[in-house]
Parts: sequence; structure tokens; C-alpha cells
Amino acid sequence: MKTIKNSLFLILLCSIFWGCTPTGLRSYIVLTTSKNPQDQREATEELMRLAREGSIVDQIKAEGHLRQLSQSAIPEQQELAIKPLVWFTFVSDDGYIQERSLARLTGILTHQEWSEAYKLKTIFEISEFVFGRLGTTEEFKNKSYLANAESSERLSAIKFLTDVYPDLSSKLQQDSVGVFSRFLVLEPTLQNCPPEICNPETKTVEDSQDKNMVGIEDWNLPLEQLKLDLWLGLQSLLNESRISGQSRDSLLALNKDVITLPISSALRNKFLSQPLE
Repeated sequence: MKTIKNSLFLILLCSIFWGCTPTGLRSYIVLTTSKNPQDQREATEELMRLAREGSIVDQIKAEGHLRQLSQSAIPEQQELAIKPLVWFTFVSDDGYIQERSLARLTGILTHQEWSEAYKLKTIFEISEFVFGRLGTTEEFKNKSYLANAESSERLSAIKFLTDVYPDLSSKLQQDSVGVFSRFLVLEPTLQNCPPEICNPETKTVEDSQDKNMVGIEDWNLPLEQLKLDLWLGLQSLLNESRISGQSRDSLLALNKDVITLPISSALRNKFLSQPLE
């Protein structure tokens, strides 16, 4: 209770002397003091919105709060930082922020000081980003929709996973193979469609099924390209000596899965003509 009172007092001081409380600081205080899940969700989304809507200064401060929170000695606070930190890493267009965020994610996944549960949480949130299930809740014409990641941002996350893969523990390598496999079978939907293809009108307002299907068909082309980019990245991974034998076998097993993937025949032929080996 004393900690919460001190935090509220800090917010009041900020309001008095600067006219308003910086969103990043306010959200950081909520994440470090509140146990209410709704408060935590709202604070997380406030931080995530800064990656696209905030000034560079606001983004740098917010990302700094997230990196600090990710190094907390309290596991629950560590995990609260991961979702918005992943978002900042791949959505912010500032190179300085991206570099620091990437370094932090890499450190979490590869340094022995962090628990396997914490590392698995990080892999999970990155996969949610890649799959299009991570984003902010926005409204259009009084209806809510998920503002998720663009195709290029998801490609950056895919490349990060394949780049860091050789440095992961054998267990995390296996978990990552599961992410790769699930992404290869991901079907295009309006829910996981990126914002540059499916706009809010298509996602939340359009009643015509035919027009909705156009959005899905448009999304299918870049989705298949992302799958091909992942496949080529996995080919490069097999040349790495740091990959365990079990992980190598799991990657090679994806060759068999290609035959039954719900993808176009053109993409399937590309996979089959460039098998993992």
C-alpha cells in the first residue's frame, strides 16, 4: 500500500510541475504496482500505442521503462514487460530503439540468468506477433478491432527467431520449431490480416462476405511470401553446427509436413524444389 501511495504521489507531482503525466511513466507505474489484470492490460496497450503514435523521445523513454521492467527481480513483472517490449522491438521505426530492444530480447533468450519459463514466455509473445495475434485494441465506428503488425514487421520478427535460434537451449530450439511449424500452416483470415491489407472497415464494418473474402485473398499473397522467407531461413539454419541433433531432425521433419500444408500449389512446389537438408 505504501508503494502505491508513493507512486500516486509521484504522478501528482508530475501533473503539478509539468502539466501532465507522461504516458510511459504512468503505465510503468501501473505495471509495477497494480495487481488488477484490467489495469495491467490497459497500461500495456498505452505503452504499445507509443511505438506508433508517440514522439521519438516518448518512445525512447517508454522502451527504457520496459527494459527496466524486464530486468525486475519479480517474475510477474518480468513477464508483463515482454508483450509491449516485443511490440516496440519490431514496430518502432527508430533504429536506436530497435537496436536496444533487440539486444534485450536476445539477452533474455540466451543468458543463463533468466529462467526457462521467462524465455518460453518471450518465444510465445514473439510468435503471437508473427501470427498477427498481438496488437492494440482500437475502435472504428464504435466497433473494436485488433491493430496488429504489418507484413514487413512480422518478417523482421521471423528473421530474429531464425538468427537467435542457434544460441538457444535445446529445449527452446524445439519450442521454436513448433512456432515455425504452426506458422507454415497458418491460414489467412481477417483477424490475422495486417493493417496495410485489411483496413478497419474490412475488419469490423463490412457486411458483404464477398468483399471480406477479397481482403483474405489479398492477405494470402504476402502470407505465402512470409512462409517462403521462413523456409529459406530454415535452410540456412541447418548449416549451423550449434544446432542439436534433435533440433536438426525436427527441422528436417518439416519437409514431410509441406505436402499437406493448406497453401497454393505454386508455393508447395517451391518448398519441394528446395527441401530442408
